[in-house]
Amino acid sequence: MAESKIYRIYQDFFKKYGPPEKYWPQWCKKRKTTHDREVIAIGAILTQRTSWRNAELAILNLKSAGLLSLKKISELESPEVLVSQVRVAGFYQTKPRRLFALSNFIIGNYGNIRGLLEEKLEDVREKLLGLYGIGPETADTILLYSLDQPSFVIDEYTRKLVKKEELATDLSYGHLKNLFEKNLPVDVGIYQDFHALIIFSQKERSGWGMKVV
Repeated sequence: MAESKIYRIYQDFFKKYGPPEKYWPQWCKKRKTTHDREVIAIGAILTQRTSWRNAELAILNLKSAGLLSLKKISELESPEVLVSQVRVAGFYQTKPRRLFALSNFIIGNYGNIRGLLEEKLEDVREKLLGLYGIGPETADTILLYSLDQPSFVIDEYTRKLVKKEELATDLSYGHLKNLFEKNLPVDVGIYQDFHALIIFSQKERSGWGMKVV
């Protein structure tokens, strides 16, 4: 493919900041354990409309309660059990329901999160979008970082970059996702690195974070 402006921006960011695996050591690492994948999926929901720091505190709360597992969450009698653990991440009445729905979907249909890797990307994305509280950004975050599938994530950081670089006037999710995927090699590592670098380019190093426990 001909080198595009979007791909050049990625190359410039990578040259300037280096590999994001230094900052997101488990989200961007090449080999993930089943535990890594589960926690990333849980984190994708907890970080909805809040800072990663708050999501991380909720993850630590779940870990302390012995609930940092899709299987453990799926075995709960009701999502209300999770309220005290996830309250710090906001939307404490809906995020437990979202975690409960995701956990029951994965455990009930696949046994564990690795079972999703046996299905086509498009089919998994459609099923994720059918779950309570999971929109395109969360679905693509799970696909890209938890399942290592080439599905580019569009968030507000990406839209700010698009505006700054005048890459498009249509800022809708579908249009921008298609724009980035058409102008980048179909490569999970590049998708992960570029999305992470877009965020990093707009944040202070002290706020980078995004650890997995």
